[in-house]
Amino acid sequence: MDKILVHICCGVDAVWALRKIKEEFENSEIKGFFYDPNIHPEEEYELRWIETKRVCDSLGIECIKGEYDVENWLERVKGYENEPERGERCTICHDIRLERSAKLAKELGFNKFTTVLMMSPKKDFQVLKNVGEEIAGRYGLEFLAIEFRKGGGIEKMNKLSKEQQLYHQNYCGCIYGLFKQREGLDIIPELVSFGKGRLPGSREELLFVKQIRAYAESRGIVCDEQTFEFINWRVVSSVLKVGKEHISHTVLPYSSSVKGVLRARVDRILDREDKRVVKLNKTNTEIWVLDTGLREIPLEEPRFLTNPVLIVGKEYADMFETGKKVEIQLKTEFDYNAKSQNLVIGSLSALEKIFFYSDTLSDGTGGYRFEEIIGAINQNERDIVRGEKAIIVLGAETFGKLGRRAYKKLLEEQAIGHSL
Repeated sequence: MDKILVHICCGVDAVWALRKIKEEFENSEIKGFFYDPNIHPEEEYELRWIETKRVCDSLGIECIKGEYDVENWLERVKGYENEPERGERCTICHDIRLERSAKLAKELGFNKFTTVLMMSPKKDFQVLKNVGEEIAGRYGLEFLAIEFRKGGGIEKMNKLSKEQQLYHQNYCGCIYGLFKQREGLDIIPELVSFGKGRLPGSREELLFVKQIRAYAESRGIVCDEQTFEFINWRVVSSVLKVGKEHISHTVLPYSSSVKGVLRARVDRILDREDKRVVKLNKTNTEIWVLDTGLREIPLEEPRFLTNPVLIVGKEYADMFETGKKVEIQLKTEFDYNAKSQNLVIGSLSALEKIFFYSDTLSDGTGGYRFEEIIGAINQNERDIVRGEKAIIVLGAETFGKLGRRAYKKLLEEQAIGHSL
């Protein structure tokens, strides 16, 4: 019996390719191998691994997770950083991944290997075939050069990917390819974390949801992701000085940028229930002095007025008095094409729903831990499978409960009529 090791780069490329391999080699033992040290950053690697495993599990194929050997990859492609897509750097990258796959195939006693990289329309099939066959010869293996794209393969891949709600990455994974794709931008969002937590619409939030989904599906529970679009926001940089002293602060979500450096004076101070609002003699920028220590403030409602608001703790209350000099620098960004998602674990028509949410504040507080949601799944598993209960993990909670609003809208559209 033939034994085939399949190198896998992501769930999307694997979702049709693995089916085709099973069809063409139905009497063979097939095993997957996820090995892609070219993927940056590591969170992206983990996200693509989760989706790869979901695809393999759905087909009953065991998949081995390779090490994240990024240092070796960087050393091997050194000097080829500026090569274009499909250039020499890509060939070296194929060498690295296919040679590691061939080595593992030999160790496992397999006689054939292949790669789902040949599924991607962005990859050169002939280059992959040449690399694979050359490596196979050195290891005494046969390389299967399968033209997955023929016969409507791309369309089948896209259809299956959509049905399984797979994460569809917007870059190949290579940091140098990404530099070229995002050329001209001040910041490459894919390579930057804007906080220690899981911000709405972030890779971290999505990875959290995918990990929960993978666990639930491993228990045989049906899941459904409902993606919704929203206007995202993040702080790029901010400075607050009172007199000459730098002040620790946070920024209220959806604050707009301050043009240049704002130098102003305290005009008046208004007392509110839980804070003091410092008004300045220039612009509509405000400073909120809390009656507690410094903390981030999640939005209970979406914020439509985006005047800049900086937040400080009560320890700085005495520094703000009428006429005091204040200096502010604030740069924020709005993303008008952001996406988050609600995860339904079980049936949306279940009478009883248990709600969690997937995002946190930027410092990592204000959210749920993975173990808490997994514990709820385990505790209620029987009722979820029966359709009596469902667990809903909502997205973008801290930016005005956006996931809840999307969920309610879905219920209205489906005329279910349940509410939170």
